[in-house]
Amino acid sequence: MSGAPLVLDAAGLEGLAADPPPEGLRALLAEALHRGREVVTPTVVCAEVARGRARTRSLEAAVGRHRRERGERPAVRLVDTDFTLARQVGAILDATGSGSDRIVDAHVVAVCVPAGGGLVVTADPGDIAELAAGAPAVRIRTTSP
Repeated sequence: MSGAPLVLDAAGLEGLAADPPPEGLRALLAEALHRGREVVTPTVVCAEVARGRARTRSLEAAVGRHRRERGERPAVRLVDTDFTLARQVGAILDATGSGSDRIVDAHVVAVCVPAGGGLVVTADPGDIAELAAGAPAVRIRTTSP
């Protein structure tokens, strides 16, 4: 993969799990695929989406959607929180004077840092923009909640 990733927050991940995903999100996903860019989300975002049996099943289907027999990659790569990512999240929270109530959004911004930026799909552009103020080249695309 090359270039900045497409990063899904809870609204983006819910859109991916919808049947069918919203047209705007499908266009972003197609563009990411065309450009060879990864689609990622922090695993902690799954906790916001996996609430109730139906939502959890839709989420499971969305994150596992690919055809292994054809060598296709998953629709979205889940990024676990290791110590490096945890330190980045803490630095983002500290730099913005934010509390742990913004920890999930800080994860979304933090996964952009190793790639030098990213396009975040969110329904909370203000929160992401504030947290991303110190992160290089983080762009935001708003989606309907």
